[in-house]
Amino acid sequence: MNDLYRHINVPVQTSNSSLHIYRFSDFTKDSIESIQPHTKDFHQVSFILGFGNSELNINDQKVNDLNSVLYFISPNHIYSWVRDQKIDGYILNFKQGFLPIKPEDFQGQFSFFRLDKLNAIPIEPEEKQRVIDIFEEFYSEYHQPRNSFSEEILRHYLQVVLYKCLDLYKKRVRTVDELPKNQGLFVKYQNLINNYYLSKRSIKEYAALLNVTPNHLSDAIKSSTGKNALYYINQRLLLEAKNLLKYGNEDIKQIAYTLNFASPSHFGKFFKKNTLKTPANYRKEHQSEK
Repeated sequence: MNDLYRHINVPVQTSNSSLHIYRFSDFTKDSIESIQPHTKDFHQVSFILGFGNSELNINDQKVNDLNSVLYFISPNHIYSWVRDQKIDGYILNFKQGFLPIKPEDFQGQFSFFRLDKLNAIPIEPEEKQRVIDIFEEFYSEYHQPRNSFSEEILRHYLQVVLYKCLDLYKKRVRTVDELPKNQGLFVKYQNLINNYYLSKRSIKEYAALLNVTPNHLSDAIKSSTGKNALYYINQRLLLEAKNLLKYGNEDIKQIAYTLNFASPSHFGKFFKKNTLKTPANYRKEHQSEK
């Protein structure tokens, strides 16, 4: 956790390697404004109260215009973000071993951490204050002077947060489960793309993860959205490429390899085909706006 904090230049540290909670307001003007795709060795729950112009790309849902959202990230997620200084809320990081729950039971119970499930849910206005209170109580308790009972108290607070999230999540998932079959498959497909887009680029690979045939997946996506299945893989790659070009400091060659293209020329052809601009021109145009 502390390695990540140092990398993003946020002035927080934790003495507990298994648990930490802090606020988005702890970021400063000197903290970096974007981070390239990465994984963590811990779980994260983010409660975001205000996005500003931030983009949190754990999935392809348009959530930046909502007032409050819960995000769930596991060590298996590929995660990247672009941070606006107006973002507000809490970040809770923890290692699964901190809880008295077997790993297999943890994954089965808290399914919002799974790659093929929804990993972000909007919080309804009537629930918002209660969720704020839970996170604020946890934050306050975490930053109290420690005593002989502190670890058990913090473990209790972590479980309270997770079970409250589970309650909210199940209410949200019921609405997804009620979608027409093809739309439900599309939601799962999008979630998987977000977590495998760096390594899986074919319909066949995603069909295998979803236990359907490539033809069935292609037909379902086409009938549900009007676009072919490959479009969504390409759009996820394109989103990440644009963020890296606009906000990152890597050269274009390194961005091509970060995104797992065979060569910078392959990346350039892909980008120009989808935007009608070269990566260099796109970067020049958008960095001049900053």
